[in-house]
Amino acid sequence: MSKKVLVTGCAGFIGYNLSIEMLNEGSTVYGIDNLNSAYSTRLKKARIDNLANKKSFSFIDLDLSNANDVNSLEKNFDTVIHLAARAGVRQSFLNPEIYIRDNTVATANISNYVKNNGIGKLILASTSSIYGDSGTKKVSENIDELESPPSVYAATKIAGENISKTILKDSETVISIPRFFTVYGPSGRPDMSIFRFVRWIVENQPVVIYGDGYQSRSFTYVDDVVAGTVAAAARVGYEVLNLGSNTTTSLIEVVKIIENITGCKAEIEFREPLSADMRQTLANVNKADQLLGWTPTVEMKQGIEKVVNWYIANRDWASQLTL
Repeated sequence: MSKKVLVTGCAGFIGYNLSIEMLNEGSTVYGIDNLNSAYSTRLKKARIDNLANKKSFSFIDLDLSNANDVNSLEKNFDTVIHLAARAGVRQSFLNPEIYIRDNTVATANISNYVKNNGIGKLILASTSSIYGDSGTKKVSENIDELESPPSVYAATKIAGENISKTILKDSETVISIPRFFTVYGPSGRPDMSIFRFVRWIVENQPVVIYGDGYQSRSFTYVDDVVAGTVAAAARVGYEVLNLGSNTTTSLIEVVKIIENITGCKAEIEFREPLSADMRQTLANVNKADQLLGWTPTVEMKQGIEKVVNWYIANRDWASQLTL
């Protein structure tokens, strides 16, 4: 039977790809976004234009920090997938009020909305940024590791998790919380490293790296994250789940992969490290494997090649996006 699903942040990178997947599975999708200028609205509008061509999709332009607007939404959704957020560790220090509004207040409003309307399932997207620097160990879904948020962004996301769990305690709504690790893929966020590196290398521009380039991440391809989120929506009750690569890749390795794919040589410009940057993030995904049968399937070379191919196919306008 077709499900009626509300996806917040549908013009965002993950929200767009998840909306496409839910539509392909036969769901009716209502997508919410306010098309803010956190990064290029041209990219967001292009995603919405593509979604609007799908007959089972409806777009709602709405600011989730306004409780009255949220409460005016239709009431009869089977599932709400809350992906809308203000992302970015460095930027969160510059304007914390926006992050509190978009990540914490908006999440409280969505949580009250699903509770008051008896909606059965809420997926609340969270982030690996809350763990801080993992060092050589793989971080697991352990609340003890979350006592000292490493950034304003992380603090607002932890607050969102805790507020949502508290609001929904003893309600009819079951909440599942996937924590995403450095998601990348075609038409991804232009402020993220892989998009920047591809563009700089293809366009023969200096590749700016803060630090020595050996900081590493659990880069996770967007299709893997979408698959895990869809599985969580269908298969589990209250759970917190890491969705990330179980291996790490350094920024220097990313540059080398792009060089090999494009045949272009990178000119790297090293700059002083930024205090907000983490040295390494590494995901323990045993829980997602056990409960969802989920493990990441797309290797870095394969994923980056898809990003390069997308960039070259859309180079005329992708090269003009603000980084």
